[in-house]
Amino acid sequence: MNNVIWAKPDQSYEEHINASYRAWKQTVQAKRDQIKRFSQEFGFDERRFLMSSLLSIVLHDIGKCTDIFQQMMIAKQKGDHFDYRENYRHELVSFIYAAYGSAALMQQEGPLVGKLPVEALAVLGHHKAINPNMSFFEKERINETPSIIEDGEKQALLLAKQIFEKEGYDFPDPLFKLNTKSIDPYKNASKFLNNFVAKIFQEENNSKAIRPTYLLLKAILHYSDWHGSSGSDINYCLQTKSTELVSEIRKRCELKNIDFTGLTDFQKKCASTLDHVIAIAPTGTGKTEASLLWALNNLENMGGGKLVYLLPTMVTANSIFSRLEDYFGEENVGLTHSTASFMFQEEEDNPKERRNVLFDKSFIKPATIATIDQLLVTGFNHGKWTLVEANAANAVIVIDEIHSYDSWTLGLIIKSIEHFSKLGTRFMLMSATMPTYLVNLLSKAFSSVEVIKDDFLLNSCRSKYITCDKFIDDAISDIKKSVYDGKKTLVVVNNVAKCQELYEQLSFLNPVCYHSKFTLEDRVKKESFIEDSNLLIATQVVEVSLDIDFDVMFCECAPPDAIVQRAGRVNRRRSKKDTHIFIFRASDTSKRIYDPDSTDLLTNSFQSFESSPENLTEADLIRIVENVYSKIKIEDSKNFIDSSKQYEKTQERLSGVFDNPNREDNNEVTRKMDYLQIPVIPLIFKDEALKLPPSKRRLFEIKMPYWYVLKYKQEIRGITFCEMDYDFEIGAQFKNDPEISSLII
Repeated sequence: MNNVIWAKPDQSYEEHINASYRAWKQTVQAKRDQIKRFSQEFGFDERRFLMSSLLSIVLHDIGKCTDIFQQMMIAKQKGDHFDYRENYRHELVSFIYAAYGSAALMQQEGPLVGKLPVEALAVLGHHKAINPNMSFFEKERINETPSIIEDGEKQALLLAKQIFEKEGYDFPDPLFKLNTKSIDPYKNASKFLNNFVAKIFQEENNSKAIRPTYLLLKAILHYSDWHGSSGSDINYCLQTKSTELVSEIRKRCELKNIDFTGLTDFQKKCASTLDHVIAIAPTGTGKTEASLLWALNNLENMGGGKLVYLLPTMVTANSIFSRLEDYFGEENVGLTHSTASFMFQEEEDNPKERRNVLFDKSFIKPATIATIDQLLVTGFNHGKWTLVEANAANAVIVIDEIHSYDSWTLGLIIKSIEHFSKLGTRFMLMSATMPTYLVNLLSKAFSSVEVIKDDFLLNSCRSKYITCDKFIDDAISDIKKSVYDGKKTLVVVNNVAKCQELYEQLSFLNPVCYHSKFTLEDRVKKESFIEDSNLLIATQVVEVSLDIDFDVMFCECAPPDAIVQRAGRVNRRRSKKDTHIFIFRASDTSKRIYDPDSTDLLTNSFQSFESSPENLTEADLIRIVENVYSKIKIEDSKNFIDSSKQYEKTQERLSGVFDNPNREDNNEVTRKMDYLQIPVIPLIFKDEALKLPPSKRRLFEIKMPYWYVLKYKQEIRGITFCEMDYDFEIGAQFKNDPEISSLII
């Protein structure tokens, strides 16, 4: 350009658009099979889609060719202060060009998916959420419309035309005749969102094609824009082959002094199955490695894609994350978290750190560790849902501990499986125990699925199971004796408060306290020496992913499948003798957690173990699980039925494409809980956290009840801190307050 127009303080507009175009070419190449699958499923022409996608790329930042945006860039270059209240969101201005260009392209080439200009929607929402009330563009409602720099506009359109011609496409030339001087971008966008989008969605014959076409187009725009800004190449797929992974597994076993004699029959069967899988195998039998081998072979069969590994909670995700980093390389693995709540409001601040956070949260890395919730919220159009859904629809997804979910979440999971499997996603659902009714229920979600069981250890007995007709509070002397006898002792309770209480009672034994109310940094530290502890007092977080091995377990009664998971942390390698599992009666608090519908789940669980022999084989444990759950019909529960219909209701309300940053319906949740918990930073870490970039602040985050945060929060520089009692040994506790002294965390 003759006079430099800036897209960023260190990148001209021309440089940014060309870089975005290069990233676009890499992205559509990586997603070529996905674009083909979507075109076949939803009836659009591939070439026509690529033209619309490219239009969004070449026009997404044309709104930066305004006087106010250039003033902001020059101020940043000089290190001068700029009052962001005077800024006018560039994507609102870009929207006008994209809407006009979409209409011209529709006239020139015919519609993509009906009358809705999905290119304009993608451009308008590529930074901020879009909804009919335009709540994220409030200052633009009152600010004066900025002036377009005419030479900049002309050069931008010529650049767009040149890029179109490179691809062999005809550029919609009517854009050169667009006169924006009399157009109010805010009013036009508001009118479009309020009067046009919902009407088209309701009237369009092919309305079901609008949402997936839009989300794929917008996801490609995000890829191109973010990588164009950073100048980095697209790192889309894992390059590791399954044979290479076997070598890494061998090395890992050697480091842990585990004999590796090759893959088990179960692992070989999983690895060779090119389809959806339900995998059932006892803890400690290499399910994780089996799932990774399955994933790599299926990705190769699919022509590439993402690996997404989903867990019930993020508390114990660190061990899986570290394992995948060891196998696939640090640069290839992402870990999602709740850091979005700690980000600065202005996107221009800390762009590199923001990009790192966004890449992790959006399933952009070749492999991602996340909770199941990160997938399920896409059905509510929450967060970066277009990116997450587009990436998940081009992925192999492992859902670990599938038995862990209640009826509401399970209903959402099944709907998500049905949705994503139609788009090309392949799933592996894993559990150590899975009752037949759950296998049958999950199987219905697939057109075909392979059920693979590890039967090799069915007749083996790992530990003795002994029921104790008392509460775990009465076991202090037994726990003390176990430790003094030199036994590595594990105590598992069902809520954080009980965990902290027992820790204080047994502090003279130097136990490790482990639960969900520690900062991420402290959890990582604790996980590094948990294995060396003689006494670990924990909540149910030990059920998932931790590779630990104890001699004795004292635990509160829980559902039978949860007890089996906990018991898998005792005699994990099956090389010890005389290991014991002691099961104590469930407290009233335990019943509120595990049996809110009063189905006698915990009573039946305790009685089943009580009436069984002490030397339980894996087959016996399966029998107990079957027996307890034979009386429960999840698919008939109100929560399961309601959640199965919720996505459809939400999409109707949002016309399929609107963002949902503040979910209005209290049913638009992934878990049914008595109270909402949100991530905050304990106030005692304020000074440290304020010095860190946003992606590092997650080291200090803890989820606390929303009602508590409202009472004790402090907002500093857009970061939510919360006053609470906290220390490394015991974790977070409510502040000493007479009003809440009777409540438990």
